[in-house]
Amino acid sequence: MVMYRKDRVRCSKGAAHLREFRLTDTTKTRRVVAACCNTPMFLDFTQGHWIDLYGHLWPIGTLPPLQMRTMTGDLDDPSILPRDVPNLKTHSPRFFLRLIGAWAAMRFRTPKIDYVQGILDLPDR
Repeated sequence: MVMYRKDRVRCSKGAAHLREFRLTDTTKTRRVVAACCNTPMFLDFTQGHWIDLYGHLWPIGTLPPLQMRTMTGDLDDPSILPRDVPNLKTHSPRFFLRLIGAWAAMRFRTPKIDYVQGILDLPDR
């Protein structure tokens, strides 16, 4: 997953296929899927200024450089991770400072992702 500022994310094509799924009617996080192929596209915390994108979907050579990994304490064996960037066991104060710094750079706005036009039609569970 790649956390990215919402004001820097655009849908260049295929928006008509995007559908949202929420765990409950009141969930503030929505999962967005391309209904044409059932590919998960991103997670949107609707009240936040960031979006979580699936990095493996980016064209080769366009993914921003990795700056840190978070929540590595959830791994069975965190020693398997390379030491190319900080591998944080949880969300650290540095992580939150960077998150707030990005929000300040956005003038404390919370953009809406308005190009998701429907709800994912799922069979009853």
